[in-house]
Amino acid sequence: MKKVVILKSDNDNSEVYSSLLQKHNFQPIFVPTLDFSFKNLDTLRDRLLSPYKYSGLIFTSPRSITAVKDALQGQRLKDDWKTLENYCVGESSHDLIQRSLELNTKGQHSGTASNLADFMKTDLYNKTFTLPFLFPCGNLKQDVLQNKLSEYGYSLDCVEVYETVPHENLEQNLLDLFEDGSSPEYLLFFSPSGILYCSSIFERHKLNVANCRLVALGPSTKKAIENKGYTVYRTAEKPTPENVVSVLLDT
Repeated sequence: MKKVVILKSDNDNSEVYSSLLQKHNFQPIFVPTLDFSFKNLDTLRDRLLSPYKYSGLIFTSPRSITAVKDALQGQRLKDDWKTLENYCVGESSHDLIQRSLELNTKGQHSGTASNLADFMKTDLYNKTFTLPFLFPCGNLKQDVLQNKLSEYGYSLDCVEVYETVPHENLEQNLLDLFEDGSSPEYLLFFSPSGILYCSSIFERHKLNVANCRLVALGPSTKKAIENKGYTVYRTAEKPTPENVVSVLLDT
């Protein structure tokens, strides 16, 4: 079986990746890459209590969903949000929002923040909105979504609700993978911050990743890998287990 190292944060769909990869004769090795600390939840709570000030909610990461849930402190999201225009990136995020917040969102198929902005432009065609969209986000967010929506005539109220840091065991786990000069066949990166933290470890310990096939989840991660001087073997355009396996099988 071909070893696939999955460099991502822990979340609920890890088991789905594992079973699907094994089904196709891959051996998944999960290496928790990122950790998160939440902040400004009181500020977010105040915003969530005032849906009349917004055109809707936008989610681009599972952490932003968790932040909203935690900010509500056990209360339900106000029903008024359900009548607004709410969006997210990713099928798993869409399902999590439905389960944890009882809220329907659109755009989950878009795959990236840039594609989501384009979808929103089409979806909101001929509709006029003067109120901003509430956007819970992390400290490493990129400006693609904000810039594109501004170009299309929409605004965001960005609330930074979490910080991204390297997982405490990341360095040791990577050293174990490359022990005795061995290397896994695939390294699968899920985020630009993941390659940022991993590459510093590769460089510091002179780990040889030349024999590894680096797979990126999304164009932003692909660009981050290339900016570090590495070659991208394949890019999965959508954040789904099925798309990842399809890319790995495309050899």
